[in-house]
Amino acid sequence: GSFRGGYAGLLARGIPPTAGAGPGLKTDLFEEAVSPQHVLPELGAGSLGLDYSPVVVRGARARLGAGYRFVVGDLRQIPLRGDSVARILAGSSLDHFAHPGDLDTGLAEIARILAPGGVVVVTLDNPRNPLVWLRNHLPYAWLHHIGLVPYYVGHTYGPREARARLETLGLRVTEVTAVAHVPRAPAIWLAAAAGRLARPERAAGLARAFSRFEALESWPTRYWTGYYVALAARKPAPDALTRREDAG
Repeated sequence: GSFRGGYAGLLARGIPPTAGAGPGLKTDLFEEAVSPQHVLPELGAGSLGLDYSPVVVRGARARLGAGYRFVVGDLRQIPLRGDSVARILAGSSLDHFAHPGDLDTGLAEIARILAPGGVVVVTLDNPRNPLVWLRNHLPYAWLHHIGLVPYYVGHTYGPREARARLETLGLRVTEVTAVAHVPRAPAIWLAAAAGRLARPERAAGLARAFSRFEALESWPTRYWTGYYVALAARKPAPDALTRREDAG
């Protein structure tokens, strides 16, 4: 689901304006295709949007128009050359695979295409959140049938595991936190109701109310209330690697 305000804060901290020249990449196009909350522009003009669904890609292209590039692709085999992307936002797009190993494959692909000196923000479903834990342990077919989970949810990592995986891939993790603290189901229902009423002021008021819950990120209980684990990481530049080897 959409988390526009939280992504803006994560991008400001994890992907500052000085985060290297070159194109950015958003690894899914849900917001751009079906909601008024477009996140891709935050990565800069000329950035690339990728999604597995041709329908979603067409929808995003129609809504955003010129100034961005769009591609249909699989995160387990991203159709981009290595070291080619300066900024990446992988927002809860790697935790929907049926096979647990596919999450690691997707993370490795992100590390491969990230340019030296480039930065990435990754969010994953937070298994420490009690509601996420319960959802992941109930039968998906039943949850999907009653409409509580419209899409497949797969393997994910907690904060320590996620950090370790990124570091194993040679990335330097600069931040680990939990985000999206507003109770998810009521927020989705209220946002949908505001959308049906076509009242922009109501939608804006809800967004402000929802954003207040993000104060919980600073609490010691953030991994119980946040729906996503969020990490920011940087790919060391060659000169940094050389200095580290010389120091060793």
